[in-house]
Amino acid sequence: MFNKIFKKEGVQEQDVDGEVIVRLAKDEMKASIIVKAPSGSGYVPELNDAYDALRNKGIQYGLDDQLLIKIFENKAYDKEILIAKGDEYVQTKQGKLKYYFKTNPTLKPLEDKKGNLDFKNVKLIQNVKEGDKVCELIPPEKGKAGKTITGKTVQPEDVKEIRLPGIVNGERDPTNKNILIASIDGTVRRSEDVIEVHPVLSIKSHVDYSTGNIESDISTKIAGDVKSTFKVNTSADLDVSGVIEDAEICAGGGIVARSGILGKGNGKIVAGGSISARNCQKTTLISKKDIVLSERVSDSVIISDGIVKIKARKSEVLRCKIIAKDGVEVRDIGNDNYEQVEVVVGMPGEVYLERESLAVRLRQFKEKIGRAEKDLRLANKMKSFKGGTVNKDTIAKLQQDYSDVKRQYEEIKAKKEELDAHIQSNMNHDASLMVFGRIYRGVLVNVCNKKLKVMEEKTFVDYTSNADEESVIEGDLKEKYSKMDLQRMMLRG
Repeated sequence: MFNKIFKKEGVQEQDVDGEVIVRLAKDEMKASIIVKAPSGSGYVPELNDAYDALRNKGIQYGLDDQLLIKIFENKAYDKEILIAKGDEYVQTKQGKLKYYFKTNPTLKPLEDKKGNLDFKNVKLIQNVKEGDKVCELIPPEKGKAGKTITGKTVQPEDVKEIRLPGIVNGERDPTNKNILIASIDGTVRRSEDVIEVHPVLSIKSHVDYSTGNIESDISTKIAGDVKSTFKVNTSADLDVSGVIEDAEICAGGGIVARSGILGKGNGKIVAGGSISARNCQKTTLISKKDIVLSERVSDSVIISDGIVKIKARKSEVLRCKIIAKDGVEVRDIGNDNYEQVEVVVGMPGEVYLERESLAVRLRQFKEKIGRAEKDLRLANKMKSFKGGTVNKDTIAKLQQDYSDVKRQYEEIKAKKEELDAHIQSNMNHDASLMVFGRIYRGVLVNVCNKKLKVMEEKTFVDYTSNADEESVIEGDLKEKYSKMDLQRMMLRG
């Protein structure tokens, strides 16, 4: 009826043949068919035409013949209809290990919106109870082979072998051999491919005359302070809730000083892992990994084979020497009084410090050699005068003293040259000093043995070096990073 209304007078409808269109999915798992209707007295497609079109596409499996017949019986023209479907393959689910503790716990305290660090949320020591699950092997599930509508077989991935790790002070769960449980109360950590559950030594008071020095082979928690002149030595991790005063601390693992470090010049803290503390005053910190500090850091020597980060909102660095192999990130460093701060990056800390000490001793012994030579010349000169009071024994002793000093000088020189070579071969040329706030005039910067003294106050700068440069390269962080990137880098402190 509508065709008659809109059909122009004298114009006859065109004859167009119908056709069968087959669409094959890229993965060859599905195919659809469209039967185009003829117009006028055009050719009407038949069922055989559909089969020919399907064969031309290579379809030989998963065809719904009954549906195809109904399409032609009902003349379901100009509709795209799913007509063939392959057998979907099921992907193999590889087995995996599920740990019920953090395998790489971070010493980084949480930071609020105001930039304050919450040391209560630093979880260096992770506790477990006897019977707690520590690791579970999720078994693999072998997939199922599939078949495309073009007849191809799709094989799932082979199952990869996976095993539970070894465990110290733990066992397999009697009710599920794929689960490891702790067999004692203690602290849990992963060391390479072994899970270790160790009992925790808990000191519920200050380390002072009431406890004496602490020696421990297990992770240690101290609820109070570590008082001046006392020592704590543990082979594992150390968590101190109170203040570390002018004490000697040594830990085979990491150290957390939740209330800060307030020494008087004789304190020394050494960690095989990372060190995290609120503040640090008049203390030497040495870490084989990273050192994370906030608030005031003053009159201290900071040595790290990783990265030193001091960039919370309240942080400032005054009268310090910082040596870090992998770089230093700070907020404000130095002050208006131009009190000296030295930052050394790209070189192994303890070796660098030892070399500096040897350099001082070399200068001292060079002066001793000069004095010994002068005394020896004077003695020989006095002996040459008639009636001279200097005898042979005195000259022999002066000669021996000169030889001893010269020998010691050569030994120190050889040792320093050995350390020079070690430092040169172990430099990290990617290390840098990044200042996210202000660096004041007078700060000394040493990047891979290339030195620079800051002559004017600057903000948002970094100091780098490379093998081709003969001096420290000063860069502008605002040109290298967007404002958002700089904010993210600040928060990662």
